[in-house]
Amino acid sequence: MFQDIRLALEDLDRPQGFISSVLKSIKKNTHSSQWKAYKQYCLDAFVHPWVSRFKSSISYEQARDQLMGFLDHLKPISKSFGSFPNHKSAVCWAFRVVLAIDLGKDTLTKAWMAGWKIEMPARPRFAYDCEGWDVGAIVEYWSAQPDDDQLSQAELGLKSVSLFGVAMYPRPSDLAQLARDNFERLHQAVRFNYFGTKELRSVPVFTRKQGLSFEATRRVCVARTIEDYIDRTSDPQVYLHDDAVYPFKHVFMSQVVEKRNGPYKGKFFPVGPSTCSRWIRTVMDRIGVHPRFKGGSIRMAAASAAIDRGMPIDVVLGTGRWSSWQVFNNFYNRSQLNAVAPPVGRTSLA
Repeated sequence: MFQDIRLALEDLDRPQGFISSVLKSIKKNTHSSQWKAYKQYCLDAFVHPWVSRFKSSISYEQARDQLMGFLDHLKPISKSFGSFPNHKSAVCWAFRVVLAIDLGKDTLTKAWMAGWKIEMPARPRFAYDCEGWDVGAIVEYWSAQPDDDQLSQAELGLKSVSLFGVAMYPRPSDLAQLARDNFERLHQAVRFNYFGTKELRSVPVFTRKQGLSFEATRRVCVARTIEDYIDRTSDPQVYLHDDAVYPFKHVFMSQVVEKRNGPYKGKFFPVGPSTCSRWIRTVMDRIGVHPRFKGGSIRMAAASAAIDRGMPIDVVLGTGRWSSWQVFNNFYNRSQLNAVAPPVGRTSLA
């Protein structure tokens, strides 16, 4: 998709300054699989991906009709709620960037998406009778490992990510947006917050402050482990931060060691959600968790385990930053006490 947009803009004789700026705003893997499916449809249907080779022959109505034809082809084989609108978004985004045609706001397209939500509503990733894996095994695993000062940089990162996941039920995307600059060390606890999380609909603001108290067992104390990780990776000589989108330094980072002769040797770069999920899955592999569970499942497993341990529902919802009891109960609550959990209206966050 990245190459297709570049070639199309060049064929339209757009200024090189414009093209370079637009391409810098595009991640090379953005909508890649969806765009590939669209191009295959165009090939099979003998139509041009941009409607026509000539800009003068392209109209808004033709672009919309071609999109609707693609969606009509896609609908019978779409098996999930997100697949269908994601393909629509890919095509709409491409036409908006290249031809300034905004199909996403089209009345017919919006009506189709509204109907799709009724036909194929979002479904929980885990069935209601699914038994979550035991997050207590993560604590047991790290309690049998050496102290933080004896762990390597990589091992300390795995430990801090996984223990933090057990304690706070974050999404992998939350871990990637945990703000180092706002990390506060108090006498008996630490305080922290995230930036632009999903419940904020990616609005560029910080979440409210949350806290973690120090535990009696030093080796598996989440707050102290996070402190140790930040201390280990806080050298300004090796921390590379040049992303203007995020007005803070990230907590979790990856050190570049493979480019031994390059300019970034030994530098730390902020990691993304997929890396955080992979780190958690690495620990899950060590404790024998079934491969069907991905790293993000720690949110479900840890919150469900907290309910089974008797933690109040309101505390669980507040810790995981769920604003709706219904969403939590439908998509994440797989505790043994699910049947006796309070109905809607019984919790302050319902």
